Amino acid sequence: MKRACGLLVAATIAPALAGAEGFSSGYVNGFVSDVECMDTARRAMNAQYARYGVQPDTGEASFSVYGWDVPPGVTQVALVCTEDQGRYSATITGYSLEEDGTRLETVEMFMDMLEGTAPIAGSK
Repeated sequence: MKRACGLLVAATIAPALAGAEGFSSGYVNGFVSDVECMDTARRAMNAQYARYGVQPDTGEASFSVYGWDVPPGVTQVALVCTEDQGRYSATITGYSLEEDGTRLETVEMFMDMLEGTAPIAGSK
């Protein structure tokens, strides 16, 4: 079973934390291949847009899937699949100009979908 190994939260120093831009990130281990990781990342990204009835605004590279203005807020999300000594992991990073309470929620939802504890519904 895939297992979320950690959630790291980093915020840029700003006068008011409520309005601070920043990043939230986490990672999930346990994929058996880079293909499984990328397929799961792609399905999770599409599912997050579908869950809110929004047209996906995504991009993809060899080992990563990107989403812009990922709902429920306006979070930019990168899902990056990596391999180290035969172990495959997905790193999830969310960025937003303001933390309106959805950046961390969005990253955690992706962690749950990639880990298999939340369904990846509405994806193809």
